[in-house]
Amino acid sequence: MSQRFEGKNLEEALNAAAQTFGVERYQLTYHVLLEKRGFLGGMKRVVIEAEINTEAPEQAQPAAAAERPRSERQRGGRGRGERGRGERRGSDRRDRPRKNFDRRDEVDTTPIEIPEQGPESEIAQMVRAWCERLISLSKLNLELRTEENDAQIVVRLYGRDARRLIDGHGEVIDAIQVLANKALVGRRLEKDIEVDCQEFKGRRVEELEQKAREVADRVRRDHREQLLPAMTPIERRIVHLALQDDQEVATISRGEGFYKRVAIVPRSSQEQTSASS
Repeated sequence: MSQRFEGKNLEEALNAAAQTFGVERYQLTYHVLLEKRGFLGGMKRVVIEAEINTEAPEQAQPAAAAERPRSERQRGGRGRGERGRGERRGSDRRDRPRKNFDRRDEVDTTPIEIPEQGPESEIAQMVRAWCERLISLSKLNLELRTEENDAQIVVRLYGRDARRLIDGHGEVIDAIQVLANKALVGRRLEKDIEVDCQEFKGRRVEELEQKAREVADRVRRDHREQLLPAMTPIERRIVHLALQDDQEVATISRGEGFYKRVAIVPRSSQEQTSASS
């Protein structure tokens, strides 16, 4: 199962992933979620999603290079015509671990029947119109349906491009929700906007709650702090709520920026930290 890691640069993030999984770096596949640069252009923070590549060889074979013809070694260790065009653009690309861009989250994205739109209030119609405009600009093939309760307007997305929204732990869904709330809530309406696609959020809540309880059990057993992978604010909130009534453990967000890690700690340790500060 893939996890998120971050560092001041790509190498630091990969080292964190390798240490967490207990493998060498060449045994990982990853893709970059975020590259944040500083004011003067230098790399400031990198967030990656990584997992163990089960097809990676058990160990590297450096001796193989010595057995190749000298002419091939001078061309970078490959025969003529084997090198991809991208590798000619910069020598630094030869040193980067191989990325796996074909990985997909293991979730059920079988198309489901699109329901009829029920009665809508004026504000629900406004939210749907705003989201439809955003979807149109994004060139996504999706249909929207709205539901409403006392606290929220729920926008549900259906259609051919549902897979693209669910990939990457549903970050596109979260992005649409954040944009909609920032654009509309507090200015033109008072209710929060919730965006979902093919019941993805319900499954994600169950998975995160289960993970939080499993890690909490380890904290109770070992009386030691455990850190979860870097998560979005929405994911962190799910973990905090799952354990908020636990009498033995507490949750604390650690880090800076959009992606932070949740620490699950013995409640006595958390109380001692609060008292000393």
